[in-house]
Amino acid sequence: MLLTSRHFYQFSGAHSLLIGLLPFFLPVILWDSGASLAQIAAFIATTGIGFIGSLWVWDQLRANNQWRRIITLSFAAEILLIGALAWSVNHREESALFLIGTALLNGVYNCFYWSTQRAMFNQITTKGNTGKTFGNFQILVVILLKIGILSGGYLLETSGVLPLIALSLAISTVSLWKLIKTESTVTDKTREPKLTFKNINTFNDKKHSKAIFLLDGPFLFLESYFWVLSLYFLTQENFLTLGFVIVTLTILLSVVFYFIKNTIDRMDQQKIFLAAVLLYATSWLLRGEISLQSNTENNDFILYATILVIGFLTTFFRLVFNKRFFDVAREDSAYRYLICKSYYSQMGIVLFFGTLAAYLFISMPLLSTASPASQAASLLSTTYFWACPIALIYSVYCVTDRQLFRRNTARQKTVNTSNF
Repeated sequence: MLLTSRHFYQFSGAHSLLIGLLPFFLPVILWDSGASLAQIAAFIATTGIGFIGSLWVWDQLRANNQWRRIITLSFAAEILLIGALAWSVNHREESALFLIGTALLNGVYNCFYWSTQRAMFNQITTKGNTGKTFGNFQILVVILLKIGILSGGYLLETSGVLPLIALSLAISTVSLWKLIKTESTVTDKTREPKLTFKNINTFNDKKHSKAIFLLDGPFLFLESYFWVLSLYFLTQENFLTLGFVIVTLTILLSVVFYFIKNTIDRMDQQKIFLAAVLLYATSWLLRGEISLQSNTENNDFILYATILVIGFLTTFFRLVFNKRFFDVAREDSAYRYLICKSYYSQMGIVLFFGTLAAYLFISMPLLSTASPASQAASLLSTTYFWACPIALIYSVYCVTDRQLFRRNTARQKTVNTSNF
């Protein structure tokens, strides 16, 4: 099965819509079910363990060109995850065994979704168009994700989980059928052998990729779990309001990135990367400041304007970072680089959130008698303030060979001219 642009956009779009319907609200669902911030951190660490365990299976299937099975398993894992979350919403399930099982299932789903998406993206892009292609992808995915979020928030507030499950099953069935009906005689044009433990353990390069991968995993979950929980507190713990905030944010950001995506590939990569890192670090400073106001009176305009700025700074950094990541991957063995990224990112998640969970389990009983939400907001704010200087470490991943950059830019201009 040859992975094409059609597969990439259909696969990413369908999963984005499904994520928005319920899995996006996962940290909020855990909180509403009675989980503490320490338990949520432990949940994230366990998710990383599930991801690492599943990645070996994914790589075996990938090496044998079993893309239909990979795609099918990604949808199956997501439906099972949605079912588990629906059960949690209905029964306020908070037993340790249920949380561990759901976290491991979340890791399986994350593995089969993100690994497949990166493999597809790598195959449909070249070094000269990663920024534009990722920009197009970002616009499509965030729009569908936020449609899902708005629909999911509305249904959770008004109709319960059964309509969500039915809608998720329908979307999965139609999407899976469209994705796997392609002729099966064509093989993956970039097939590479499966990785061994030695390949992963000895991975290293001059671009500090291993350190960046270990760093990036925790930051991704700070964005997608802790920050979502902060937004939930800022919107007075209302699913629908949270959905509207995210959707409005997405519409505005999509307009901005429609214009940025066509120029990112022509910019000075070193300067733009360093600027993106500085702006990203600033976004964590803003998160720390705004989270302190979770339970106080705010000016709504300033509050939502700040959330918009944070969204822009984060999304801009992710656009620049992913362009850099996929460009570097092409200089190495692409799949080896992608898989090592997954392994080391998940190791970083397990180490960081496992340590954080242990610290919170010990320290939270000793903190003030404030309400759980106020206590969590204060802890989240502290975490964001610490994340601000740590985010600057991303700068070591910057383009350092300026002559190489100039040669690549000149080569790209020649290629672009020859395409007219």
